Amino acid sequence: MNSRKQVLVVDRAEGALQGVMEELDSLGFRVVWVPTLRPALDFVKASPGLVLVVASAAAAEDGGQEFLAQLKAIRPSLRIIWGARSSAPPRAQQDYRPDSLIPEPFRSDALRCAVSSLLADHFYPKPIADAVQTAALEVLGTLGEFRVDGGAFLVANRTALFEFSSIVAFGGDASGHLLLSMSMDHVKTLYQRFLPGSPPVSMDRLEDLAGELCNRILGRINSFFAQYSLAVHPGTPLFIRAAGSTMRYPGQHPSFGVQLSAGGVRVALEYYLAEFDKSKLDGGTSGAVMSVGEILYF
Repeated sequence: MNSRKQVLVVDRAEGALQGVMEELDSLGFRVVWVPTLRPALDFVKASPGLVLVVASAAAAEDGGQEFLAQLKAIRPSLRIIWGARSSAPPRAQQDYRPDSLIPEPFRSDALRCAVSSLLADHFYPKPIADAVQTAALEVLGTLGEFRVDGGAFLVANRTALFEFSSIVAFGGDASGHLLLSMSMDHVKTLYQRFLPGSPPVSMDRLEDLAGELCNRILGRINSFFAQYSLAVHPGTPLFIRAAGSTMRYPGQHPSFGVQLSAGGVRVALEYYLAEFDKSKLDGGTSGAVMSVGEILYF
């Protein structure tokens, strides 16, 4: 799968979307800039690899309705994000609307949220995204009624870690890593749920629990790939105990992030899959998926 999908940014020369272009680049898209809607339409017609158009409020106000109508006629599946000025008067009912309206200046978190909801499947096809979230909920569900908090999102290749993080790399027919991260207090809470009434535990024991959770989640995800006769081999869990530290990984390909919570405990999960040919998911076999209890690592 080509991770350098194209995004077209339409913005006059004022540079209002410069930060947006940098953010999109960090998420793994190849960004193309044009100043007005007319050349933007020409680019859309000539670029089958284009997946998203982002237009500033100034550009969108200059013939935006006609532009949207033409885009829908040419490429109905093309996603569109419009900038919106807070001072602009309310818009009357319109025949065509963008997929997302974001107030300017664009905040990186708002942009990432919009791009993730519209385009995450270009990096993580829905079956893979569902497998990641299902695996996390099933494994963590043995320690509480966890739920996905705020939805899934794309994370650029620079991750800020919590106090306690476990990471497992994997290779084979698919390669990448799974990162589980939380605060020290929360991993201690999970350990008490794992072994109720246990005395204060050592850091090694907390690492054992985090590594086991990481391995079990990854095992569930790998059982999904096994249905398509794809073998994925996990490595040994590694641990990081530095709050505010960062981890970088190679390539222009974002990771797939999920926040989960239960009873005040929050767990951050990131699944990084290096470039993956999603055609490998075509024609899979209907193999049985192992239950949580069948995946053991100790």
